[in-house]
Amino acid sequence: MSHLVHLTVLLLVGILCLGATSAKPHEEINRDHAAELANECKAETGATDEDVEQLMSHDLPERHEAKCLRACVMKKLQIMDESGKLNKEHAIELVKVMSKHDAEKEDAPAEVVAKCEAIETPEDHCDAAFAYEECIYEQMKEHGLELEEH
Repeated sequence: MSHLVHLTVLLLVGILCLGATSAKPHEEINRDHAAELANECKAETGATDEDVEQLMSHDLPERHEAKCLRACVMKKLQIMDESGKLNKEHAIELVKVMSKHDAEKEDAPAEVVAKCEAIETPEDHCDAAFAYEECIYEQMKEHGLELEEH
């Protein structure tokens, strides 16, 4: 599995673990609710049923609308704000969910997010979502955070 596919899977698992509604990012969420959010976003982004299926099966998006679908879900869960920037608090929680707990690296999630928060991202929020994903993956690796296998 390529790093980007693996990261996309982990980000989605992390997102699914984080929250059910945009206002309550720490509630449990199940696959049905994730599909519900994706379908809400489908209407907003012009994505297709196939794009939603790709998202739900953790496949890489083939179309721009599919990238936008992911950005939309990230926004609904407040991982990304409406201006296309990372929400620090929620992104830190995401990194914690994605990584195996290591007491010696307690500060690492905040450091990962601080680095990624500072990157230059494309103005297009869909492309920015992928820039953040890539950054988070690379920074987790640099900080020695192991990805949790879900």
